[in-house]
Amino acid sequence: MKDNGLVVSINKDLAHVEVKCLEACRDCSARSLCVGQKQAKGLLAVKNPLNACPGDEVQIEVPDTNYSKALIQLFGTLLIVALIGMAAGYLLSFLLPLSYSLTSPIGLFLGLFLGAAGLYRYFRKKNEEQLYPVIKEIIKKGECHG
Repeated sequence: MKDNGLVVSINKDLAHVEVKCLEACRDCSARSLCVGQKQAKGLLAVKNPLNACPGDEVQIEVPDTNYSKALIQLFGTLLIVALIGMAAGYLLSFLLPLSYSLTSPIGLFLGLFLGAAGLYRYFRKKNEEQLYPVIKEIIKKGECHG
């Protein structure tokens, strides 16, 4: 998805871009990143490879395909580690003097916890590389360019 917005502020290599929330916002993959979800305008943190300045009108691109793949990967992995944890807890009940009705949920939550911790680290790095919206073009330069 491509959209136009106005650069409001800069923070290192990220720019905060104010975009108008249109009808398409309801189905947008980046809606969760948008600060102004229920307002007429939203604020997105976007990568700033073109060194846009506050006041610049820019075109941003939201990598919808990357978001969809990441969501499938996230929930698929959580489901798999939950099932593995539950199965491990069930099998552990044969080695310990505990009921499988106790060890299975413990294994499930332990698997979810470990999986979530691993996914957090993985997506934190991947988010910086692939999931941020990016400024693709400066449409109208602001006053800072001279």
